[in-house]
Amino acid sequence: MRTGRMQPRAPRELSEARPAGAVSASPSAPAPPPGGAREAARKRLVHVVLIVYLLAIFEGSIRKYVAPQFGQYIFFVRDPFLIYAYVLAVRFDFWPRDSGLFRLSVLMCFLGALLFALQFATGSYSEPRLLLGVYGWRSYFLYAPLAFLIGAQFNATDLARFAKITLLLAVPIALLVSAQFFSPMNAPINVGIAEDKELQFKGMGLDAEHVRATGPFTSTAGLQQFVVTACGLLLASLLLPAARRQLGMAALLVSAGAILTCVAFSGSRGTLLQCVLTGVFALSIGFIGRGAALKTKALALPSALGAAAIVLYPIVFPTGFAAFVNRWNSAALNEAHVEGGLLGRALYGFVDFIRLIEVVPALGYGLGYGSNASILMRATVDGVRPGEFVETDFARHMVDLGPALGVCYIAFRVALVVWLLRAVVSATRRAPDPLPMMLFAYAGYTLLLGQISGNGSINVYGWLFTGLCIAATRAVFPLNHPLGVPVGASMGRRRSTAFARASRARSTVARG
Repeated sequence: MRTGRMQPRAPRELSEARPAGAVSASPSAPAPPPGGAREAARKRLVHVVLIVYLLAIFEGSIRKYVAPQFGQYIFFVRDPFLIYAYVLAVRFDFWPRDSGLFRLSVLMCFLGALLFALQFATGSYSEPRLLLGVYGWRSYFLYAPLAFLIGAQFNATDLARFAKITLLLAVPIALLVSAQFFSPMNAPINVGIAEDKELQFKGMGLDAEHVRATGPFTSTAGLQQFVVTACGLLLASLLLPAARRQLGMAALLVSAGAILTCVAFSGSRGTLLQCVLTGVFALSIGFIGRGAALKTKALALPSALGAAAIVLYPIVFPTGFAAFVNRWNSAALNEAHVEGGLLGRALYGFVDFIRLIEVVPALGYGLGYGSNASILMRATVDGVRPGEFVETDFARHMVDLGPALGVCYIAFRVALVVWLLRAVVSATRRAPDPLPMMLFAYAGYTLLLGQISGNGSINVYGWLFTGLCIAATRAVFPLNHPLGVPVGASMGRRRSTAFARASRARSTVARG
């Protein structure tokens, strides 16, 4: 028997064992025994990230219904917590150690700061230029490292907590969305409590009588991120065996009804199409997943839920359905001149930036000038208002960063999506866990096509859920895999036992 070259396969429980009810797991570096200072700091980090997530959801409500006069400051209320999370990561060495994409994200932070300094030094001073520069640097670079930090340190309990909180929040948010839909467009529940019209949040109309609901956010884009991520987490929970779910079937059905309500009254084609795309990714598990039970569910469940939604939509929500159909038809007429229609408009984002490579200055017009903030501030550079001719995110990179750094940032986003997709597919084939694929359904689309540098809600959601996807993916790989990570006590006794057995297996083979 040849023993010198044997590479023992990690036991099956090594990649599949999880605490009861967990949906996934994945810190990236060894943790000390339970109760240690480092593990306590890791739990504190998780709580801080959870605060960032909740603020991303309710920050708009604070601006609309609590303190509209301080809205421009409340917009940045998440940032101190984010910086504290980074401080914890530095102090306790929580950053991933062998991630080239993470190191690249940090390098881009410094390059972005240098670019901002050069743009500011070579242009005329103005307060809008300064404010837009700070805002632009934040949009591009501040939140990107968060994805890798979450991916390195979140475990099964943490992922399950995020899923549970999201699905439970869907119910009150659905009630708020319903109230907004049936209230007058200028009602306080829609525009906020501010008497000054400049401080009010006027949403887009769905038809002559109904507004496009925004939920607890200040824009429809924010509600779209919540609904689509909740849809993905709902499908992941339903595809799991009952013993591993964080919520019972009754609670999941209530959450499903709440998510359908949000879609029905949002009036958003993007929300509907992204939910459909999430269902398509769920179907893919039926072809590449592991385990007969999971594959059968993945093939049947999304189709059944989609059929039920199609049947129930006009029956349960007749007003919302009629308004949505009218908007869809009118939007289709407006897009008739676009080659490929709705699909062509979506794919246009991949090539729109090319027309600007030889048009914008070498250093760009300035960080933040392609964002919606530049339009609100009526910012003008050399007689040009850049925000007015930027519709896609890749084109925004040209305006904000210039051709060279803009193309590099596009390449970074594409490379991250390709790397994450390969990891997710490999993880889905290796273990019967639907969560990596369901999280990628949102994160992959948002990284590739989302307005991640132009909208605050999309920005935080995109990077945060990319981190959750990395965390869910890394869980299913054994130690000898490039994505495999040692797991500490935070993974639970069952996982630690699995690694102990794996170590004994290695010793046995070595003695061979």
